[in-house]
Amino acid sequence: MNDPEFFETLARYQDGSLAPEMVEALESALREDPERRRHFAEWQLRSMALHDHFRQEAFRVPAATPARGRKTTWPPLRPALAAAAGLVIGLFGASVVWAISTPDWTATASRVTGLGDAGFEEGKAGLIEPGFPRTTGRWAGDEAALVDLEGASEGGCVLQFVSPGADVAVPGGPAISCDVFQLVDLRSLRAAAAGEGEAMLELLAKFRDGRAAGTQPSVTFMAQIFLFSGDPATLHQAWPNNLGEALASGAAFVHTMGETKPAWRRLGAKCLVPPGADFAVIQIAARPNLRPAKLEGLFADEISLTLTTRPDLPVRVVD
Repeated sequence: MNDPEFFETLARYQDGSLAPEMVEALESALREDPERRRHFAEWQLRSMALHDHFRQEAFRVPAATPARGRKTTWPPLRPALAAAAGLVIGLFGASVVWAISTPDWTATASRVTGLGDAGFEEGKAGLIEPGFPRTTGRWAGDEAALVDLEGASEGGCVLQFVSPGADVAVPGGPAISCDVFQLVDLRSLRAAAAGEGEAMLELLAKFRDGRAAGTQPSVTFMAQIFLFSGDPATLHQAWPNNLGEALASGAAFVHTMGETKPAWRRLGAKCLVPPGADFAVIQIAARPNLRPAKLEGLFADEISLTLTTRPDLPVRVVD
């Protein structure tokens, strides 16, 4: 098949950059063209086979040979796209990556209840607790406040970033960004995360730049998640110098310079949950890209933390 535009569309779908209207167009093309369905299935299965193989290598978990009669799977897709499932053999370097999928597999996703006041509706209006948090389930950090905002993403109250702050554990360090944190206890999730397969945490956060379009300086909004083992009550003593102790992490960023019509932007940060993860550090932040700078009209809302589990995609690598 010689259709560069179609393969470019598949690549953009693969990396999550395909616009909603283009997803609908892709679904229509797959419904009407069996050859395109076959190519779509091959792309998906190659990607998943490599993902599972190198994930297992990273965590030093030997890839198991699929047992006879065992049902195998692929990640959840929209119904029309899921119909494209099939069998593919991909050649990568000196190895053969073998995978097979069936469309009757489902992932499980559940909200992490340990995240406190995710919509900023439960706390008292005004400044949040200063400094790095020492207990779970509470927002704390640099100067930021819970305020009422017309057009809030959820409810009527949001978090407003007020002023950047320096890290206490870094004497003389500059105030680079306005960072807000929450410690989330993950020990209750161990049963779900310890089963056969993959467990992933996804942090979602919405941000809004309420400044006029073209306002300087530009601002970087950040959503980050770090997983640790041990006692969360001691983490504040050396933060951020102890970031190297994190078992896993994920981050997402967006740069803004105000907007003609202020709108909420959603960021998503993901990380795999390794064995031994006891708690997560959730960090949302606004960083002016010129310092010193006063923060005005910068908000966050509708924070969520979701645990998704799915079985391993069976992969056999033959050298």
